Amino acid sequence: MATRFGKYLLHECVAQGAITEIWLATDEAEHVVAVRRLRRSGLKHSSAPKLFKAGLKVHRKLPQHPNVIRFINHGKAEKLPFMVLEYIQGADLKLAMSRNQNLIDNVADVLVQMADGLNHLHDCGWIHLDYKPENIMISLTGHVSLLDFDTVQPMPRKSRKFPKISGTPAYMAPEQLQGQAIDQRADIYAWGVTAYELLTHCKPFAGHNPNEALHNQLNKNFRVKPVHLHNPEVPNALTQLIHRCFAFQPEARFPNMTILNAQLHKVLGVQNLPLSPSLLAGFPAALSA
Repeated sequence: MATRFGKYLLHECVAQGAITEIWLATDEAEHVVAVRRLRRSGLKHSSAPKLFKAGLKVHRKLPQHPNVIRFINHGKAEKLPFMVLEYIQGADLKLAMSRNQNLIDNVADVLVQMADGLNHLHDCGWIHLDYKPENIMISLTGHVSLLDFDTVQPMPRKSRKFPKISGTPAYMAPEQLQGQAIDQRADIYAWGVTAYELLTHCKPFAGHNPNEALHNQLNKNFRVKPVHLHNPEVPNALTQLIHRCFAFQPEARFPNMTILNAQLHKVLGVQNLPLSPSLLAGFPAALSA
């Protein structure tokens, strides 16, 4: 049964985190939308309202882009701040990769869209700092959208330290993990780790436990198994591109997303070129509705 929340009817909670939750909802015109609101328990976290407000600020300022989730509205109801976003029928990339059915019919197209969304954020003067599969939505038609801007920070002109920001260690660059100066290349690192995981179904710095994985991540001499050794159908040039993204030293990575994006298109040959069907062997098949 639907619940009234301000001007919206909440039908189903489709995602829930420590401080926020996302509801499938309808507005007064019966348009289907997603309502993301701060949970009541989140009000008890001193940083939660601040993070939510920061993410809202980015949504309001960020120009629309096909590969960034569309912001519609915001407000407060029942003392809870909320934002209204487009509703995407599909799943986040982590869930899509873990299911037996597949939203990912064209891996190359997904990689291009991932790069396009992050490139847009950078072009608009922001860095994400929590780029990971859970923050990438893929629709039932294979459309990719970047989301969750609570940790986003203004793009620095040169590397600098930021106040402690909650991120996800497995996708954080060594300099970010160690609290050192960072810039857009921390996002490029995270994009590379995500791309590696999409193509291999494992993380590049995987260990027997999280501590071992973290140790590998911070070990500049650790050798990541090349993507094409997981699957020989992956072109060697694409392997090299992805490995360059998560190089230990920021100077060894692509300097910005614009150059990475151009190189990615070059490696894949043409816009949205499908990789061979055998590349998809072992990938999850499409999510059932």
